[in-house]
Amino acid sequence: MIEVLKKVQLLSGLSEKQLRKLEEISILKQYTKGKIIFNPSQKAEGFYILLKGKIKIYKTKKGKEQILRIFSSPVFFGEAASFTGENFPVWAETLEDSKILFISRKQFLELMREDPEIAIKLLTIMSKRLIYLTNLIESLSLKDALSKVSFYILKKVEETNNNEIEFRTNIVAMQLGLTKETVSRVLSKLKLMEVIKKDGNKVKILNKKALSELSE
Repeated sequence: MIEVLKKVQLLSGLSEKQLRKLEEISILKQYTKGKIIFNPSQKAEGFYILLKGKIKIYKTKKGKEQILRIFSSPVFFGEAASFTGENFPVWAETLEDSKILFISRKQFLELMREDPEIAIKLLTIMSKRLIYLTNLIESLSLKDALSKVSFYILKKVEETNNNEIEFRTNIVAMQLGLTKETVSRVLSKLKLMEVIKKDGNKVKILNKKALSELSE
């Protein structure tokens, strides 16, 4: 488990001793596909680390679902609400069978008091996520379909530090407020322009400069 924790962005750079302390206060949970991890009626008593699998974070309004993020393992999630002591503002649901660590707010706060370095790293990653969500909101409100999809691909590449990303058309369409057909047309156009290459559920950038210009 320690090797997986080392790959979590928030925890990278922590010593093995620090990671073992974190492991000691965590509870391992297993979820099958389609299970709700938390919802807005639930008080945030702690947060989670996705060790294996994939989840979606979303909101619902008038029966419509707005996907905010898709997380693949390993990743830290649910931390913002846990420090307010309020209810989770969103839903979290597994997209496939998943292994997840739960860490209670109380025990983690005690650990941060012992080791402030963990607190600093948490603030850093939360700031990055806030910037990401701010940019996503701008993209949804101000850009056309071509710009939205181009912007999404660029941000995912930056976030994962990988020139090839997972791209599921139906999920991306929901995230960007577009129809699946519109996203498919945009991808076809980007492929014809030789800006990207799509192979199954993978998208690879061929011309980052052109994609950046299209995203503006």
